Amino acid sequence: MAEPMARIRFTRKDLEQLPEDWRAELIEGDLVMLPAPDPSHQLLIQQLVLALGAHLGPEGQPRLLLAPLDIVIDDESVLQPDVLVLPEGTRPARRPWVIPPPVWVAEVLSPKTAMRDCGVKLALYARRGVREAWIVDPDRECVVVHDLRAGTDELCTEIAASRVIAGFRLAVEPYFAILRG
Repeated sequence: MAEPMARIRFTRKDLEQLPEDWRAELIEGDLVMLPAPDPSHQLLIQQLVLALGAHLGPEGQPRLLLAPLDIVIDDESVLQPDVLVLPEGTRPARRPWVIPPPVWVAEVLSPKTAMRDCGVKLALYARRGVREAWIVDPDRECVVVHDLRAGTDELCTEIAASRVIAGFRLAVEPYFAILRG
C-alpha cells in the first residue's frame, strides 16, 4: 500500500515569490488563489469605502485601505480583507511599509469565499488582534458585525454600527440598493 502524500505547507516567503499581479492568501499553510471579484462585489466595496472615507474625513483617510493588501497573521497565514481601517494615528511610510494590524476589517461575501470569510479568516483576524470584522452578505442583504474581542456578533438589517470606528454607522437597505439598479 502506498504511503499518503505529505501535505505541502506554504509560508509567507513562498507567497512573496508569486508575481505581484497574482491575488492569493495564505491560510494556515494553504495557498489559496483568489479569483477576480464580480462587479456587484466591487460596487459594495466601493460604497463602503466612500462611506468610511466621508466619515473619517481627510485626516483619517490614510488609515483606510482596500484589497489587494496583505495582512500578515503569522508565517503561515497572510490574508487580504476587502476593506480595512488601521489604528488611529497610523500614517503611511516609504517602502517597505509594514502596516500594523487593522482595528477593523470587512469582507464582502461571494459564493467562492463565503465559507473561509465567515470561518477560519475571522479566527485568524481575532488572533492577530483585529477588534471588529464586518461580514457583508449581498444575498441576504445584511451586515454581520463581529466583535472579535468579545466573541459576539450582531446581524444588522437596518443599521450596522461600529464599536471600533467611533460614530460610524451604515444604513443597510440603502447600501444594498445599488445592486437593485
